[in-house]
Parts: sequence; structure tokens; C-alpha cells
Amino acid sequence: MTWAAITGQVALVEDDYTLVINRGRDAGVRSGMIFAVHSTSGPVITDPESGRELGRLSREKLRVRVFDVQPLFARAHTFVETDSFHGLLQVPFVASDGAVTIDVGDSVELIHRDAAGIHAAAH
Repeated sequence: MTWAAITGQVALVEDDYTLVINRGRDAGVRSGMIFAVHSTSGPVITDPESGRELGRLSREKLRVRVFDVQPLFARAHTFVETDSFHGLLQVPFVASDGAVTIDVGDSVELIHRDAAGIHAAAH
């Protein structure tokens, strides 16, 4: 990556498809940026030799695209690239059969600076 990393946390789950990130224009967030939302409750990794905590495993829950940027926060919608007409599939945050649960405090990390990089990023 050739830009400064932007990381933060989920500050609010607004509805089933919209969340608020605790970083905004003042932190360099712009409309169209893509963030990965990661679980913050993964298992602790402990060094078997020293017993020292090395960190936690984190898994990506989903990706969101910023659509509204304020000075100190940004609002984003979920998306997953598909072959649909619009290229987007809305994925609800709510816990139900197979749906992803997003929690306030989950970490977010910039993975693409603008919407032009969406297709290159999709796995």
C-alpha cells in the first residue's frame, strides 16, 4: 500500500446495512473508500515458551464502502462484489441464519482508497 493506513472502530450500527466509523474527513477518510471490518474478539495467542501474550487473531467480517463523510466520523454501507446487475449485494449486519453480526468496537481498516480499486480487491 502506498498510502497511510487509516484504522478505527465501529462507533454505531445505524441499521441492518449502515454503520458509522469513528474516523472522518479530519483523518483522511473520503467517500468511496473501502474498509474491512474485523472481529476484535478472536482467540488470544500465547507464546508457549514465555507465556507472554503475543496478540489476538482477527478475522474479516465484511467490507463497507463510505458514502457520507463528516469531520470526525463516516457512514458506510455493506457490500460484497457479485455478478449482479449493480455489482453489489447488500449483506445485513443482524444475527440470523448466516448473517454477519457487527458490534460497536469492531476494528476497521482501510483496504482501498477509492471506488476504482474495488474490482482489484475482490477475492
